[in-house]
Amino acid sequence: MDGAPAPDARTPAGLGIVVRRGRSGPVIRTASLRAPAITCNEAEYQALIAGLRLVLQHYPGLAVRCLTDSRVVVDQLSGRAAVRAAALRPLYAEAVALAARIPAIEFVAVPREANRLADALAWEALYGRRAASRTRIALGRDVDLPTEQE
Repeated sequence: MDGAPAPDARTPAGLGIVVRRGRSGPVIRTASLRAPAITCNEAEYQALIAGLRLVLQHYPGLAVRCLTDSRVVVDQLSGRAAVRAAALRPLYAEAVALAARIPAIEFVAVPREANRLADALAWEALYGRRAASRTRIALGRDVDLPTEQE
């Protein structure tokens, strides 16, 4: 998952979610959505929340491994860092509540390069298909990027 805040605070952030079967299995679902967020961390939390909702709706009862390039989100959810920003507190609380409904969940920080498809989907939500096309070229293969709209 990945979140990309818009350059204008009046515009919703872009969210990218990728669901894979297993650790390195095939992509089974993607989503390119928008949600209110002003900062990068807010956008990352919104992406996490959207991803958890998607998993709970379509894949209830399964163990989940959430990969994100946001060390802040992972550290806060694992208890290694406090949630000091007032704007993050309700997002954190919602993420924790959703995560509690999943039987086994793990949050993992990955390098940005390992999160390119989710990143492209987030930018696609902001700027359209051209943003995702650049990632297809960078990945060296043509990948289908279906989207879900809320």
